[in-house]
Amino acid sequence: MPHRRLPNTAATVLRALKAARDTWKNSRPADRAITNDQWTKLDDENPDCLLSRFIKESNDVSLALAAQAPITAALTQTNERLAMFVSHFHQVLNFGILRGLFDPGARSYYGRDIAATTIPDLSTQDAVIEAAEKVVSGEAARAAAESAGVPRWDGSPDGGTIPHVPMSHPTAAEVAALLAHLADLQNKSQSAQTKTDLEREDVTRLYPEAHALAVDICDTVEFFHRKDPDASSRRAKCARWGVVYIYDDGETQSPTGDPSSPGPIATP
Repeated sequence: MPHRRLPNTAATVLRALKAARDTWKNSRPADRAITNDQWTKLDDENPDCLLSRFIKESNDVSLALAAQAPITAALTQTNERLAMFVSHFHQVLNFGILRGLFDPGARSYYGRDIAATTIPDLSTQDAVIEAAEKVVSGEAARAAAESAGVPRWDGSPDGGTIPHVPMSHPTAAEVAALLAHLADLQNKSQSAQTKTDLEREDVTRLYPEAHALAVDICDTVEFFHRKDPDASSRRAKCARWGVVYIYDDGETQSPTGDPSSPGPIATP
């Protein structure tokens, strides 16, 4: 047995109100199932009516999300790239230590144990940033120490000091550049998220009134068509006004009365 499902989200409320608006416009006065008072809240010729304002605020959320999406994507990509650079930096360092190019103690400049066999944790954005910062500061500290002359560690009889060999593939400067880019994207992402949240708050403020109107319209429409003796026909007529019916198989009643066809589609 089909049952009515009332709109209970901003999206479903908006669909119901748009359906009622469009059906009013396409109906003869005698067939209009909602009241004039309800229509005044749907009349999109009035930019200050409830539906016009609800559409605007909903569109503002969509625009904010659209503006935020590329920033979020760039932030994710840059974080992944920075993680790769940090990983490669430590792998190259390990290979250099194996070849005798770097002192095992060089690991300590980058916040690692001198006998470490694994690279730093890079599983979160915070961990990546922390490891990248240690690469940048550690490379500068190692350069300063080794340029000042660090005694050879291999016990070579000729004595002398370790020549400073800067890291490469990637360099610390490349890591620093990505780190700065990531910080810039984080700031932009935070600003974009704040904008989206503010737009959502505007929708939230209007939602109770819009929801109450949508439910009231559903009740009014069903009452208007209550004397139709054919239940299927009655539901089809109500569906044109945005009332949704759910069947046991989960399908919804469409405006045409065919449960398999799509529901009402309305444009702002």
